[in-house]
Amino acid sequence: MAVEAPYGAPAASRLFFGLWLPQPCASYLHTVAGGIVGRSSGGRLMREDTLHMTLAFLGDVPERRLPALLELAAGLSLPRVPVSLDRLGFWPHNHILYAGSSAPAPALTALADSLQATLLEAGFLTETRAFVPHVTLLRKVMHPGKLPVLPEQRWEAAEFSLARSWRSDRGAAYETVDRWPLQPQEQ
Repeated sequence: MAVEAPYGAPAASRLFFGLWLPQPCASYLHTVAGGIVGRSSGGRLMREDTLHMTLAFLGDVPERRLPALLELAAGLSLPRVPVSLDRLGFWPHNHILYAGSSAPAPALTALADSLQATLLEAGFLTETRAFVPHVTLLRKVMHPGKLPVLPEQRWEAAEFSLARSWRSDRGAAYETVDRWPLQPQEQ
């Protein structure tokens, strides 16, 4: 959903590239996070269908630039990558509980770095950021207490997506703008 500018002209969309979790993994992490909320830690549980790993956050992109962004993404040849989430963590500065990786696969970090570099060169980013692979599970957590051990959740990412985000009365809402396959790695 685009933000409307004066006189009905669409202004910009808040966009990011990411990896969506496979359904069994999303379901499991959602259940784990729901149990943490249930222990009176507070927080707002992310909806299961919104669980993703952001590769590159673009922020507000003018609607007129969207066709060029889609063309750029369609022309990328990025490899499939292994993804592993094996620990829960809490960032007190922004009150987020997340699932992360104790040892991210170098290929995953390289994928995010390559994507960010391409977006920077094309003028869709003004800076690159260190990639910290994580999936936000709870927002507005005050005190999560002792976090349970997270059995490793592992999969191979076979596609990446461009998504539009906005805030709603139910929390963050996401719409997939488009998705592209990641290429099998040559043996």
